[in-house]
Amino acid sequence: MKLVNCPICGTRCSADTEKCPECGFEIKQYFEREIISTKRKKQPRIKAVCAVGAILIIVFMLFSLLTRNTKNPDSVNITKETDKTVSDSTSVKEQAYEPSSSSDIDVSGVYSGDDHEILVLNSDGLAYYYCITIQYTELECPWYIKDDSVYIELSRLHCTIFAKVDEKELIFKSDSSNWNTELFARLDVEPEQYLTKKPSTNDPKATINQDGTISYSLDGINYTLPKMFMDFKDEFDNMEDSSAFIDQDAQSDYLASAVFHKSSGKELNSTLAKALAENYVSGFYKNTTVSESTEITIAGHRGFKFIITGFLNKGFNPLEGYEIDGVIIILYNKSSGNNDYIMMTQTSNRSLDDTAIFEDIIKSAERTSF
Repeated sequence: MKLVNCPICGTRCSADTEKCPECGFEIKQYFEREIISTKRKKQPRIKAVCAVGAILIIVFMLFSLLTRNTKNPDSVNITKETDKTVSDSTSVKEQAYEPSSSSDIDVSGVYSGDDHEILVLNSDGLAYYYCITIQYTELECPWYIKDDSVYIELSRLHCTIFAKVDEKELIFKSDSSNWNTELFARLDVEPEQYLTKKPSTNDPKATINQDGTISYSLDGINYTLPKMFMDFKDEFDNMEDSSAFIDQDAQSDYLASAVFHKSSGKELNSTLAKALAENYVSGFYKNTTVSESTEITIAGHRGFKFIITGFLNKGFNPLEGYEIDGVIIILYNKSSGNNDYIMMTQTSNRSLDDTAIFEDIIKSAERTSF
């Protein structure tokens, strides 16, 4: 009995199974088509060998003819006439057998990747990328066709991937080290099956919106994180009082993070707030400095904002020792009686500057309870 992985959900089952027991995908029908497709792919190899042989023979004959014409001046006029005839004939053939432009190929649809990924190229020019095994998604990424290639701009990976236009398979490559070359095969599935799915994160207090942004709720306040931030599976997912989100570009050794935390607290003054900030920051980074405070109000709650600098500790291998800067905000949440912490930092190589994005996260705060 041949066992296969379901191209949709990855469930291991028999190739003779009519439908996947997990997601209902038509396993048997899909892999029967795959077998037929594989057999058909072997035939063109033989044809290609024959074609190459024929071309070599023609080249040899033309070379012999040109050699004879060079030795026999009387044949020059005949050669010119022949060349003109051949040229005219070739022109007609080129027009008659010109391959159809790739722009005529509709590449929109659903594709299955090498490692249980699902790629949806929607007809509205937006792409959706689902990595089932790690619950990673790229939503509403622009895609377009240029010079017979499909391009997709992946914001979370800080890269653009591209593949030669093809009716059945797309081999996506990228100039960025953030992407490994991957083969995607077209599935006989409607895009709507995936576009209606609600992506999830590992953090129960966070949700991924259809535009790729992340909505996060802490202590009765909602925040919106831009789409380049990701919620990796980590120890924070099981914590009621803390969450962390990461924006990383491995190619540029860039790392940005947004960390949220709450603890029982009390009304703050600048001195107490700075002491709390210094203690909290030192738990993540080394050789840190914390500036004097600036008062700030978030969703109606008074707090204090500090500029912080430091270096990544060994918990951030292989980026240990990289310099970071950013802000930490501590506020007193009147509704809960807690002190809420918001810490946002980035490596200081400035390959990507998310300072403005940090401000947008703070401005997005909305109070949901009192």
